[in-house]
Amino acid sequence: MDYKKFLKILLASLILGLMLITTHIGQAFAQEISDDYSVHLAKDFGYGAGSNVRGTFSISVRGDQENIQRVIFMVDGKEMITISEAPFKFQFKTDDYGFGWHDLSVEVVTRNGETVVTESVRYNFLSPEEESSGITGIILPIGGIILVVLVISALIPLLGKRKSERTGGKPRSYGIMGGTICPKCGCPFPRHIFAMNLLVGRLDRCDSCGKWVMTTRATPEQLAVAEEAEEAAIAQSAEPVAVKDSEVDQLEASKYVDSL
Repeated sequence: MDYKKFLKILLASLILGLMLITTHIGQAFAQEISDDYSVHLAKDFGYGAGSNVRGTFSISVRGDQENIQRVIFMVDGKEMITISEAPFKFQFKTDDYGFGWHDLSVEVVTRNGETVVTESVRYNFLSPEEESSGITGIILPIGGIILVVLVISALIPLLGKRKSERTGGKPRSYGIMGGTICPKCGCPFPRHIFAMNLLVGRLDRCDSCGKWVMTTRATPEQLAVAEEAEEAAIAQSAEPVAVKDSEVDQLEASKYVDSL
């Protein structure tokens, strides 16, 4: 038996075994470190709806920044740029890398010489036509909802007025939304659920005068004062007008005047 050949085969087998073991250990160690780093994509200007994006974005690496020597940002496994100082971030435009699905990842080189590749994130770089279609798909439903709310807000007060007048000294009920006072006619009325909230107040329709006014919730004391003023005005308008005796005599005499 050729001992030299045997020793060569044995030595080659040992080297191959060591390489496999080293590779396995390196992969396991790299996997442990890769859990500490991840790739992140942020929109700077443009369109973004889930994985569908277009415009100007920034790719960065998350993890222990002080332990990073340099990073290589990659798209589909190809280098975009290498950055050797913090902040480890790169701004790019999606149009520069073609339309369609792309895998973004980062190769991190640590200060102790270890190289780690993060798990990739997958995004669909939209074309201008796809972006316009996506925007339309968002705007139309929102516009439809706003239109429906406006229509309901206009119809609800017309279909069912909730004007509540005091009867037999009992207080009025304004419901869970409370009451408000119309700045136009001064009458109190219940706040409607479908009134439009415009931050500075609610645009609501007065049950008394029918006008759209900006309102805020009134206190019970304010409502009581407005109720008394409204009832006093109603009572005054309902009083019969006294007719003077002289006017009656004139009306009676006019019956006997011949018409020319």
